[in-house]
Amino acid sequence: MVRLARQAVSPFPNVFIYQNNGVDLSVIPVDEFDFAFSHLVFQHIPSRDIIRNYVGEVHRLLRPGGLFKFQVQGCVKLRPRPDDTWVGVPFSDKQILRMARQYGFEARYRLGARQQDFWIWYFKRG
Repeated sequence: MVRLARQAVSPFPNVFIYQNNGVDLSVIPVDEFDFAFSHLVFQHIPSRDIIRNYVGEVHRLLRPGGLFKFQVQGCVKLRPRPDDTWVGVPFSDKQILRMARQYGFEARYRLGARQQDFWIWYFKRG
């Protein structure tokens, strides 16, 4: 997938593809970014701690006012097994709001709470 992604964006010199270690975003050079995006990733992670760590990492890399748009598993009735990487840990709206405060984000928009595709727009506070 990384090879295919690099091929797909090769005409765009300001787009970079990184393969990380599965725990944090230390592979990304320290810089300030305006936007971060995650789709179809967190819904497969069976650990809230790992997802929270990624949210903290994105906060570290965004400039004030920057946007992190991401999607999580929102179907809170699901009870995934700790070793299941297909159905990740679900988040409630309340948990999403708490995580925003914990990491210095403003959860400005949320769409799809209690659904599989729960979309969140976090803006980094200035």
